[in-house]
Amino acid sequence: MRRRRLSALLTIMAIATSIVPLSAPPAFASARFHIECGFHHQKSDDPIVYPRQAGASHLHAFFGNTSTNSNSTWLSLRRAGTNCNNKGDKAAYWMPALYKNGSIVRAVAGHFYYRGVHKTLSVIKAYPPGLKVIAGNSAATRPQSTRVIAWSCQGSSGTGQATIRDCGSGEKVKVLIKFPSCWDGKRKDSPDHKSHMRYATRLAGGARGCPRTHPVPVPELTMAIS
Repeated sequence: MRRRRLSALLTIMAIATSIVPLSAPPAFASARFHIECGFHHQKSDDPIVYPRQAGASHLHAFFGNTSTNSNSTWLSLRRAGTNCNNKGDKAAYWMPALYKNGSIVRAVAGHFYYRGVHKTLSVIKAYPPGLKVIAGNSAATRPQSTRVIAWSCQGSSGTGQATIRDCGSGEKVKVLIKFPSCWDGKRKDSPDHKSHMRYATRLAGGARGCPRTHPVPVPELTMAIS
């Protein structure tokens, strides 16, 4: 399977779903919710990196919001539909299309996990409307850290590996993409589309904390695409 340079991008809007605390290690609490969205369409568009430039990007697979294209804005996404099981989720999720022997490998389903991973859950803030977040390095020429992007086969155990798995006949490839959860509290985007966000650092006991430059914790999003 030939791999496109992999970055995963999304536009996040406030989602009308509560985060419900679940059981967790005694050192810190945890909270999460899960949304399922099917594959909807594919386009060579990227409303974050190439806004209002139709066809300027490599091919992407889009999930969730049914209207996403190069002209998408927070307001246009709000007015559009979604194929997510939670109809209040109007977020646009997308990732580069995958190819095998020159043919597109079509994604089927996306599972989106929002987790509270910070030491004190009460300080976690909702995403500001229109926040734009990118995970991964679109210029990468070698495998990226499995803390950001990990590949596995659907149904397999473990945390995944840095390179695409050969899952064999009848099995589906799965990719896990983890997004940063620390915001600078000011900007909804930045010139490089990354510097307004940072990944949290791990603390004692398994919880995580934000750096002083990006002091506002937001939910950590993990995309699981197969």
